[in-house]
Formats: sequence, structure tokens, C-alpha cells
Amino acid sequence: MKHLLPIREPILLARIFLVLFMTLFGYLLTPKGSGMSLHYTLGALIISLILVLFEYSTEVISSKKILIAGIGLFFGLVLSSLFAPMIPDEITSPFPPRLICNMIFGYFGVAMALKHENRLSLSRLKFFISNPRENTCILDTNVIIDGRVKDLYETHFLKGEIIIPEFILRELQIIADSTDSQKRARGRRGLENLEQLQETYPNLQIWEKDYEDIPDVDHKLIQLAKELGAELLTNDYNLNKVASLHQIRVLNINDLAQALKPSFFVGDEVHIRLIRVGKETHQGVGYLEDGTMVVVDDAKHLIGNEVDIEVTSVLQTSAGRMLFGRVKEHERGDAQNNKSRKPGTYGKTEYPNRSVNRV
Repeated sequence: MKHLLPIREPILLARIFLVLFMTLFGYLLTPKGSGMSLHYTLGALIISLILVLFEYSTEVISSKKILIAGIGLFFGLVLSSLFAPMIPDEITSPFPPRLICNMIFGYFGVAMALKHENRLSLSRLKFFISNPRENTCILDTNVIIDGRVKDLYETHFLKGEIIIPEFILRELQIIADSTDSQKRARGRRGLENLEQLQETYPNLQIWEKDYEDIPDVDHKLIQLAKELGAELLTNDYNLNKVASLHQIRVLNINDLAQALKPSFFVGDEVHIRLIRVGKETHQGVGYLEDGTMVVVDDAKHLIGNEVDIEVTSVLQTSAGRMLFGRVKEHERGDAQNNKSRKPGTYGKTEYPNRSVNRV
């Protein structure tokens, strides 16, 4: 895990440089002989820290909230300019009325805009503005253990930044340290997949922010996705549904796998190998390369053979897709001929001590 470090060193160095430069600048601005060098230096330091905090807040808060806050501040200042001339100077002395009104109305404008942001629609502005983290994916524990996300980024089906929350790393570590051998193997595989993903895709960041007041990991992921305006990459069915209710865009790898499966229609021919008996005693069951189950009627006697079937129906269930079919006529005829022959014969030639299976 030595490679899994937050890729934030350049911005961190820039913040440190700003603080040092402004502190030095405040010291140099001190009037000579005034004895106020300490005051100017501390004032410049405080101002620089406020600027850094403001800049950091723009990284945590989504662009939509920043825009809404700016709109609220604008309307607050407009109202302030209307009410300020109506207030006598004696009431707000020693501060000017405009300054007091700007602070009060500006605050309420920003607070009311952010409080009621869900009532505001910015759909018409989406052409002009976009969230800088719209192409950012937050990974959950299951999808990291699954490992297919690495292939998706290698083939460029997914682009943008990858965010791994710190609480997801802790959950993986707990699973890897479990006394249960199966859980321990899953946790270690997840950590290995994560390290390989870091080596393959360098735009991976470890997000250190946590939500101590939220005990459930899934709800922490939802809250983080809300704040960042990012997408949630998962293969957890329940998390998918809950996140969708919170109007969070979810990328489900299982849904993608289902969508990429080849389509079959009634009358299509499929070549499969029957491996076991179906739910009914006369049925044979086989599987396609993508795992789709194929149930074949009147094919119990063909189990262990590769046959050509004709699809008769397609059933889509919550667990996946199932195909139903029947054996092609030439396969059925060959099976009947094999039944009528003596054991150890093939065609007209007899083999007394061995049997030849027709392929």
C-alpha cells in the first residue's frame, strides 16, 4: 500500500508558499518606526489562512453550490444597497450602515440560497457550466474486491479521477484481518486489486474526509457523492437502489455486464455442451460462455455431449437471463440412431471391447 498516497503535493506546496509569502509581505509592509511589525505579520498570516480555507472549500463543495451561493450573495447585496440609505448613521456608529447591511443581507442571501438549493433548477445552465467532478467515480468495497474496474479503466470505458475514501480502506483492512479465511482472502484480494489499479491508473486519490456521525459505510458513500457531485461505481444491488433514491448517478458493473451480453431471439441456433439434468427430469442444462443458463427440453439422454439447439423462448429475471430451447432435428435423429445401435458399434463396424462416442 505504499503507492496509495493522496496525489495532492503540488497544491499543498502552493498553499504553504502562499502563507509564507503573505506573512513576509505583511512584515515588509510595516511602517518603519511604528513598532507594529508583529501586528502586521499576524494580520497577513490570518488573511492568508482564510484565503487557503476558502480555496479548500471550493474543492469540497460542488460547483453547483458555489454558483447558488454566489447568486444568493448577489441578491443579498442588492437588497442591502436598497435598505442601507434608509438607516441613520447614528444607529450603526462607529460602523457605516452599508457595511452592516452588506454583512447581514449577504449572509442571509447565501444561507437561504444554500438552504433551498433543491428548489432551484439549473438545467438550462448545464450547457454553460459543469461540475469538475462529474467524471469522477467513487469506488465501494465490493467493486474493489471484484477487480473488473481495472479492466474498465484500461480499456478507456471509464475516464476521470478515481476516489477511494479512507473509510473504505479501513473496511478492506478489517476484512483482510478477519479470522474467517474466506473473508480474509477477499480483503487481501481487494487490497491487491487496489494497488494494481494505482499502478495502472495514476489519477487515483485517497479521500481522507470521514463522517463520524454516520455509522453505515453505504450512507457515508452516498453523503460523499452528494458533496462532490461524483458518480458512485458499485456492483451492490441495494446500494444502487438507495443511491438512486438520493438522485446520485450510479454505475453498476453488473448492469454493464448484462447489457454487453449478446442478444438472442426465438429461432436462433446455439451450440452448447449439456452438463447436468434440469429441474424437470427430461431437461438438460448447459451454459454459454457469459454464464447464461440454457434449458433444453427432452435432452436428458444427451448430457455430456455438445449439441445444436434452437431457442424457443427467452426469460429475463432479476438474477439474469435464461434461454429455453429444443434440440435440432438432426441432433435428435442422431441420438435415436445411437440408441438403436448395439453397444460398441458405430455405423456398420463392430468394436467388441470399446465404445466410440459420436462427436
